[in-house]
Amino acid sequence: MYALILFDLDETLYPRSAKLMDVITERINQYIAHRFNVPIEQAMELRRRFRSVYGTALRGMMEEGYPVNVDEYFAYVHDIELDGVLAADPQLREMLLSIPLRRAVLTNSNIEHALRILRHMGIEDCFERVIDIRALSFRNKPDPLSYQIALEMLRVKPNEVIFVEDTPVNTRAARAIGMTTILIECPPSDAADYFLESVLDVGPLVAHLLNAKSKSSAGIHPQSCPRSG
Repeated sequence: MYALILFDLDETLYPRSAKLMDVITERINQYIAHRFNVPIEQAMELRRRFRSVYGTALRGMMEEGYPVNVDEYFAYVHDIELDGVLAADPQLREMLLSIPLRRAVLTNSNIEHALRILRHMGIEDCFERVIDIRALSFRNKPDPLSYQIALEMLRVKPNEVIFVEDTPVNTRAARAIGMTTILIECPPSDAADYFLESVLDVGPLVAHLLNAKSKSSAGIHPQSCPRSG
């Protein structure tokens, strides 16, 4: 049976249309350019390569020996305005609280950014725990070790977890170790089990999955739910 639902933060709990990550990405470019005294075009290329190879720009800088101060980095890239971009979301809060599972957040960002976002949206108390990049010893998604650390901290097995994300490479890695995966705002592919247009659709899908599990354990075998989205 499922015991926990694990949510990514950025562009999962709020929509991509908020364009918050566009602002953060630009600040990452600026940080790399200023910190390492390179043209902005080179900084952009470094960021793209770091993300492709290591999952995040920060991990790339750390792995390749760039002298980066983690606290300074996060303070700079997350120095962004939330008013007018994100707002309290009563519908999201209601949906989250309707899910009869433990709820947690797993983010490649830092705890300060995560809590700021959750508080701004009025959903911080919907989660029992936020696991950030420091808690993961900087082993970010999609590194399989990041999931192992998170699941050990949450005291659950992969097959007890529903994982909700917006990035296919991250759900693909989670699916490979046995989690049930849901991708938000992504076209269907082999990267996840289910595909939804909005995080608000997660509640009904989870209700279906729990009902199917309950019937299966009782010896009733319902038809498989088609991929959503």
